[in-house]
Amino acid sequence: MSQPPYPQPQYPQPPHSGPAVPPVPPAPSPFGGPYPTSPQGEYQPGAYPQVPYDDGPRKSFLATWLLSLLLGTFGADRFYLGKTGSAVAKLLTAGGLGIWAIVDLVMTLTGNTRDIHGGPLEGYPENKKKAWIITAVVWLVGAVTGAVLAIASIAVVSAAVEGFNVPAQAPLPASQAAQAPSPGTSTEANSSVVTMSEGNTVRVGVLDSIYTAEIPGMSYLEPKNGGFLAVQVSWETVSGTSFATPSNFSVFDADGKEGELIYLDKEIGGLQTDEVGAGDSRQGVIAFDVKEGPVTVVVTNDYGDQASRFTVTPQ
Repeated sequence: MSQPPYPQPQYPQPPHSGPAVPPVPPAPSPFGGPYPTSPQGEYQPGAYPQVPYDDGPRKSFLATWLLSLLLGTFGADRFYLGKTGSAVAKLLTAGGLGIWAIVDLVMTLTGNTRDIHGGPLEGYPENKKKAWIITAVVWLVGAVTGAVLAIASIAVVSAAVEGFNVPAQAPLPASQAAQAPSPGTSTEANSSVVTMSEGNTVRVGVLDSIYTAEIPGMSYLEPKNGGFLAVQVSWETVSGTSFATPSNFSVFDADGKEGELIYLDKEIGGLQTDEVGAGDSRQGVIAFDVKEGPVTVVVTNDYGDQASRFTVTPQ
């Protein structure tokens, strides 16, 4: 099979002094034609201009600084910068107990804080001096306020402690209707000699009585029967030894209902349990939660038996 003739491209011949050399014909195509030549593509190197990378608007230094200063403990500055993971950790740890919050604030003030993309904060150079001054003022005011609050708290606590230490008070004053104790026997109204046990006798006297809605220094007590009866008594050992104690006294209202004994502290004049030798005496106040009105005061001996009784009408 003969090949058809192919047109020969015309190439410029370089000048030379010898005879002309014919050009080398192109190799025949196996498909029966010359190799097709495609037109030049549209892409040309350097056809498009180089566009600089645009990272979008940057985060504000002022906003980051204010959030770090005022709400840094809650991670607000890191939330603003897009650092959600570390912001949540900062929130849950209360700003790393305050240390993390301070470190972030200092880094912001020194221009070392970056957003989540690593970009610097906008407006730092022109605002850094103002930010430092305001931060120093805020810290100074906070320190002074903290010191004042600490002093005030100490004063309040001291006052509260002193409130529990009730100053010593004199025994309840005698009312106009009270009668002076007498050295008589058990047949007399306000004093009697009581045998506490074998060989031990005491003279018990009622010096005064008063009915009140509140016991001084014990305002937390609420009466169940309308008020409290306070009875000032004397306890003198006549022979042997005895123990002056409120538990040897009980009272009954006009209906025969027994009142509840209230133990009083020594600081407010309460009768204290104490050993009393012959010729020695003690005075103090015993109190009962009982209905107002005439009451019967019963004195019991060491065996719990009734040894004496008085009728008292409190003022």
